[in-house]
Amino acid sequence: MRLFDLHCDTLYEMYKRDCHFDKNELNISLEKAKCFDEYRQVLAVWSQNDLTEEECYRQLLSVYEIYKQRIPSGFPHILAVEGGKALGGRIENLKKLYEMGVRFLTLVWAGQCSLGGAHDTDIGLTDFGYEVLNGCFELGIVPDVSHASDKMFWEVYEEAKKRGKPFVATHSNSRSVHNHRRNLTDEMFCAIKEVQGVVGISLEPTHTSCGEPTVKDICKHILHYISLGGEDSVCLGCDLDGVTRNIKEIPDISHLPKLYEALRAEGVDADKIFYNNANNFLIRNVKI
Repeated sequence: MRLFDLHCDTLYEMYKRDCHFDKNELNISLEKAKCFDEYRQVLAVWSQNDLTEEECYRQLLSVYEIYKQRIPSGFPHILAVEGGKALGGRIENLKKLYEMGVRFLTLVWAGQCSLGGAHDTDIGLTDFGYEVLNGCFELGIVPDVSHASDKMFWEVYEEAKKRGKPFVATHSNSRSVHNHRRNLTDEMFCAIKEVQGVVGISLEPTHTSCGEPTVKDICKHILHYISLGGEDSVCLGCDLDGVTRNIKEIPDISHLPKLYEALRAEGVDADKIFYNNANNFLIRNVKI
């Protein structure tokens, strides 16, 4: 069994709690991932929303030092940034992020920043947001619309289609299954699929179901996306670290095999969801 997870905030938690990646009390560690024959992770640096944009950029540099010191060089991973506030409002910092190894950028997280508005607003891309988006396409950073407002989503789609470039939603569930503004409508999912992007399924409880979510509820999101023709577009973006609570059946990464087995019981090619789809996207679109 192999795992390629498109999203976690473990780096920020390591920075905040001063712990290591190989063994820790977090929900993700190399020790907890030993159940997988192969494990790849997109490691996102979260932009703390109550900081100014300049403070977010300075914090990014601090977390990056933790990353360099504590992520083993042989561990297969991709670096990401969650929240465009980390650019500090300066386009020249986008190239710096690329040089640091960042290959995914979640444009917004919550509220409004210099790039535009998140899911809790009706605000689209600003002029600076368009500049950053097109800079991502030119450099080879994949834009991530998880957390984006509906308006921003469709603006990113139009720009991606115009340029013949993909974008992704690294951790976004189905709004048809659970009506939450953080989730994607069917039309949004199909738009990402159209430009050959991928969507990661989040295990964040409030984005999964009402009440206490179960593994079966996660399967519902995956099965719905597959019903839209997304068998090659659905991945996992578990978000196991950095959320206020986790699904009781999957409290950490070591319990993900329960989801693998549940998908197989539904007749789903679980290897595609757990690894192949994300890995194929990486091979096609991301220069490490």
